[in-house]
Amino acid sequence: MRSLLSKVTHMDANPDRLLELLQEFEDLARSVSPEKAHGEFDETTLQVFWMRWPQVSSWAGSLWGLLSEELALPATPHDDPELDEVGESG
Repeated sequence: MRSLLSKVTHMDANPDRLLELLQEFEDLARSVSPEKAHGEFDETTLQVFWMRWPQVSSWAGSLWGLLSEELALPATPHDDPELDEVGESG
């Protein structure tokens, strides 16, 4: 049971982790141009980026593609009556 709870907790943390990582990456991208990074980052950092980026980029591109397809579809109304807004009488 503990294993299942650990997986659920880990899965629940993934969205927050992704948002934090995106924010950190955006901050880095705003503060350092690619040219400056190329000239100033150490060789190991650049090689690790070069080796790992294709997998990260592929994963991100796949997720982006799924979301793009989903968001391109027209919106459909919810079938849950509890979600309907009802005005107050007055």
